[in-house]
This record gives sequence, C-alpha cells and structure tokens, in this order.
Amino acid sequence: MPRTREESQFVPNLAPRDDEIVLCKTTDSALTGTNLRLILRNMNIENVVLAGIFTDQCVSSMVRSLADESFNVVVIEDCCAAGTDELHRRELEIINMIYCHVLSFAELREVMKI
Repeated sequence: MPRTREESQFVPNLAPRDDEIVLCKTTDSALTGTNLRLILRNMNIENVVLAGIFTDQCVSSMVRSLADESFNVVVIEDCCAAGTDELHRRELEIINMIYCHVLSFAELREVMKI
C-alpha cells in the first residue's frame, strides 16, 4: 500500500517510540531494499518475532528471507492476517517448521515469561 494512505499508518498503540528504528519497506520482504539485515547483525540479533498483515505475501516473504539469512523466526499466528482465513491458515501450515515456528501470542508470552 502507498505509505501516504490511511491504511498504511501506524496503529496508535503500536507507533514507534523516539528511540526505535523505523524502516520504509517497499517490497514484500523488509530485508530487500533496506539495511535491516545489517541492523540485525550489528545488534547481534538472532531471533526475530513477526506479526503483520498479508500472511501469504509480506509475512511469508519476510519469514523466508530471514530463514535464508539463518535467523531464528517465530510468527505469531493470531497477530497476522490475510485476505481470507483460509489463506492465512494455509500459509502458516506451509511455513511452519520449515522456515519458522508458528505460535500464538499466549504461547509466545509463556515461552518468554512475560
């Protein structure tokens, strides 16, 4: 979506804070066309948790890109969406245990003890 559209704006509760890194993503995977790969490596980040819209497009592309770069990836199934529930569920089935681990938000909280 064009970044000037209302649908492309941050949800107020998830808006970045002053010290947080913000990237302008222009492709399905945020690793393509940005310096995110370099940022993650320079910060010694090995584990990435993903949430987002278009599970079957952007989320899946990002998962595959991160996995190809040897990051450990977790996708939060109830924090993602696709055009239909069927597309969402099917894509999660495809990527789970091959490129990432799919967890619910409650499962992530339990694993992270938060």
